[in-house]
Amino acid sequence: MTNLSRFDFSVVRTLRLKRGLTADQLARKAGLTRATIIKLEGGYGNPTLDTIESLSLVFKLSSSELLRLAEVAQCEQGAVKTFKEEGRNVSHTWFPDFEIYHIQAEKGVRGMSEPERHENTAEVCKVLSGKIKVYLAGQVHELAPGMAIRFKALQEHRFDIIEAAEFLLIHHK
Repeated sequence: MTNLSRFDFSVVRTLRLKRGLTADQLARKAGLTRATIIKLEGGYGNPTLDTIESLSLVFKLSSSELLRLAEVAQCEQGAVKTFKEEGRNVSHTWFPDFEIYHIQAEKGVRGMSEPERHENTAEVCKVLSGKIKVYLAGQVHELAPGMAIRFKALQEHRFDIIEAAEFLLIHHK
């Protein structure tokens, strides 16, 4: 039997409540007993792969996503590098599958996509202040404070700073 002690399935309760289900309703939908649900939500029990799969179907997750949510997380500290380049101050924070670029840029600065920095990730651009234009796949998106877009990072793209801006670029899998 697989050792699942590094997992905490009490996350099942959070998922259940987010979907407005009672423990009885979840048990019925997943084809499990209420006792099984209560054990898992209490952080007890050692679910079988069939149980994980049944719950995943109800929550519309893959089994691996449910396992990832239940994994007892260790706090990670990101590695940080700051640098200045041509009208930009950049703070780059990275984790194994997640990166954040916090950028402050002057009006008129242009940023081109850098394929060597991208893998098969998605990129989110969120503007905190100022205005930028994002050129992506033949389209132009003008972003103002509070606006965000997401796209495949490998797509050729560029950023033009219309008005001094502060924004985040987030790469994630």
